[in-house]
Amino acid sequence: MFQNVFFKSIFSRLAKASAATVFILSLFGFASQSQAARDNSFASWQHEGWTYAQAETMGTRIAVTLWHEDDAVVQQGIDAVLNEMQRINQHFSPWIESSELAQLNATAAKAPVVLSEEMWLLISKSMWVSQVSQGAFDITFASVGWHYDYRKEQQPSEEDLKRLLPAVNYRGLLLDKQTKSLKYAHPDIRVDLGGIAKGYAVDNSITLLQQLGIKHAMVSAGGDSRVLGDKRGRPWLVGIKNPRAQAEEKNTEPVIYLPLEDTAVSTSGDYERYFIDKSSGKRVHHIINPKTGESASGVISVTVLADKGLDADPLSTTVFVLGVEKGLNLVNGLQGVDCIIIDASGKVHYSTGLTPPEPEK
Repeated sequence: MFQNVFFKSIFSRLAKASAATVFILSLFGFASQSQAARDNSFASWQHEGWTYAQAETMGTRIAVTLWHEDDAVVQQGIDAVLNEMQRINQHFSPWIESSELAQLNATAAKAPVVLSEEMWLLISKSMWVSQVSQGAFDITFASVGWHYDYRKEQQPSEEDLKRLLPAVNYRGLLLDKQTKSLKYAHPDIRVDLGGIAKGYAVDNSITLLQQLGIKHAMVSAGGDSRVLGDKRGRPWLVGIKNPRAQAEEKNTEPVIYLPLEDTAVSTSGDYERYFIDKSSGKRVHHIINPKTGESASGVISVTVLADKGLDADPLSTTVFVLGVEKGLNLVNGLQGVDCIIIDASGKVHYSTGLTPPEPEK
């Protein structure tokens, strides 16, 4: 049995559809390679008139699903999305030395740096989320976050945290609206846009598909997705995975299914990048509480629904850090935003715009 969740509003983005609707993420298993994939890092295939493509970039898996009667338009759409994802990765990755973000981190503590229009947009939006959440979302978390290595099971020492925490403060990002420039107020400030850039990339991708006349599509970048239209008479069905499913159980049925139309959805969880600290037994994961410099606790999964990925992406991280009560209060006060929270005990909490599923008898 799976659970369907519906919005209470008549203007809901969730479509009240049959439980028999196909769970779209499960379709990424068909095998035939397409000639359309000119780059070896891209793979695409077709099934029942739908075209699927996937690639690895932005440190995650990119997936595209779309339908159009013209195969040439389909290929243009796939190419446009994957190229846009790679462009954004080259522009906003902190690990690529030539990227605008890497250059910003290298020089903004010394002197103001004039930002591109895109960088200004993402940092301004990030600052707004920081303000409404009282700092629960903070792109300067990277000042500490860069000292975590989840593959090597490394984390900053108490001395590191004491030294670096003063740099974790969004108020230290000094934006000048006149010159569209940014200066870091602390020498140890580092910015990471991983909590907002994928949502932005998904939005851009949907816009590119719309410009091609495509009306039915889904674009995903890791935990961030946006659906365009419906699935030709049916809703898109997006699943929230079991946050505590073991690695060998990745194909188990999601705990909740969301039937969606024209919606962005973002899920943040403590199960993607983590390790268990051998001395304390605590789960050390990548969602950092800016106030402590340590992994946020109390919640294990947050899914946010909004009109745009630019909102859903940062808000899912924000609610994760805030916890159940403060997170729900924030979301319930924002127009057009809803969320589903799974707390550390496994209990599911819903914002006021969602109707929880009927309990099983």
